[in-house]
Amino acid sequence: MTASQEPKDVDAFILQQLELMLSQKGNRLNATNRKQRIAAAVHFETLSKNYTQLSVPAVAKRAGVSTATLYRLFPDDNALYEAGYNLGLQQYLDWLSYDFIHPNPLLRLTTLLDRRIQCWTRPKAMDALSPLYYMICDRDPNLYERATPGLKLSEDFWLGQFRKLKAEGYIDVEPDYYLIEVFWGPIECLHFYPRVLTDVPYVSETSRFEDCWRAVDEFLTLYGTPHFQTNRNKLNWDADLAAFRTTKSA
Repeated sequence: MTASQEPKDVDAFILQQLELMLSQKGNRLNATNRKQRIAAAVHFETLSKNYTQLSVPAVAKRAGVSTATLYRLFPDDNALYEAGYNLGLQQYLDWLSYDFIHPNPLLRLTTLLDRRIQCWTRPKAMDALSPLYYMICDRDPNLYERATPGLKLSEDFWLGQFRKLKAEGYIDVEPDYYLIEVFWGPIECLHFYPRVLTDVPYVSETSRFEDCWRAVDEFLTLYGTPHFQTNRNKLNWDADLAAFRTTKSA
């Protein structure tokens, strides 16, 4: 994928994936193929509205099936909702494991951190969580097992990033879960928890990206090696922040 083809954000990435799934290639009469297209149609429709406003006829039309066929494959609204939600969750996880390659570790880690905060706190993500799904979660005895793969993927991803830093000689501590907590904690408390737990978003004095840059800067101030500091000054890595400054930036 070239730089010009690279999705600019999570919504562009997901839309790109859904358009591929809805292209109806392969055997349209195959039940698995139809289920996939219906799940893709559900998630596509919820990119502009939440699940409580979901229109079954609109989903069927976008998937290229009749409503009768849709209900044969998904016997009730809960099953339909689950299919769209699970597909969407997997696509979010695919986006969050989509690596960003850059020689500047400050820019690299900031971009990945900002991507996660943007993904889970943007209005579309919050609107997609309907009371129906909370009800499903409340009565789902396997919720822990359902959530575990996503948590494990996130943990493995960040451990991989820290191992890369260590291989580059920019940190010399052993990557572990504690290191993830130290890295994530400040920005999570600043942006994530207020938005998710209180529905009152934090308003940055500068920008979300600059908040993430400061969190990465503090992390590497604590754990960065002399080799990192030397390269930071020699290669003028801080200059990369200029492109993300806003009118509120000092």
